[in-house]
Amino acid sequence: RVVQGREGRRLMHQYNCIGCHEIEKHGGFIRKYYENPASAPPLLNGEGEKLQSNWFFSFIKAPFSLRPWLKIRMPTFGLSDQEANQLVSYFNGLSKVDIPYAYIDDKKIPPENLEAARVLVSKDYFNCFSCHQEGDRKPEGPPEGWAPDLTLARQRLNPNWILKWLQDPQKIQPGTKMPSFYPGGPDNILGGKDDKQIVALRDYLMSIGKGAEAKSAPRPGAPVKPKIARN
Repeated sequence: RVVQGREGRRLMHQYNCIGCHEIEKHGGFIRKYYENPASAPPLLNGEGEKLQSNWFFSFIKAPFSLRPWLKIRMPTFGLSDQEANQLVSYFNGLSKVDIPYAYIDDKKIPPENLEAARVLVSKDYFNCFSCHQEGDRKPEGPPEGWAPDLTLARQRLNPNWILKWLQDPQKIQPGTKMPSFYPGGPDNILGGKDDKQIVALRDYLMSIGKGAEAKSAPRPGAPVKPKIARN
């Protein structure tokens, strides 16, 4: 793993990932040209903990836009399988991830969790889909305020990371537009227990992507020639 991580860091510099993204508190140089930070390439801090490794590998191989309303998309670099694995291992190492894969057992999701979460995400409570895309259904309001498709969460996000995110989004990503609902969840759902509500929301996000086809990337164009980062 150490060798993989070292090679991943080398590739990160070779392909100048830090030209667009902030990684290990370095880089993200292009972000200063965006008036709206939400429209800029995201900070890549904690991606190993956040993303499921098989999804991350596929995304690095053939990137697609998670936010189709934005005018920027990560380029296709034409990475080999070995290089993509090295980059995934690098980010997993930064996040100190020991178990990079997740299995979702739908039989263990309590029906009452799904019922409670449907109420929590509704317009009467957290109104999640006022910002988040749900499959082909677009959110309300201007595109600048939209957030990623929640039906991709099952494939894309680590279930344990979702729990941490819902507990305190600002702690994980300072400046995020994602509001903090906890502590202080509604008293009339799951006994008013914040931890139970958070688990229910996680279970719901894993559920709504069940049976959905994996998001396929557009056919990649010619690989982008990397620009070597200069310190």
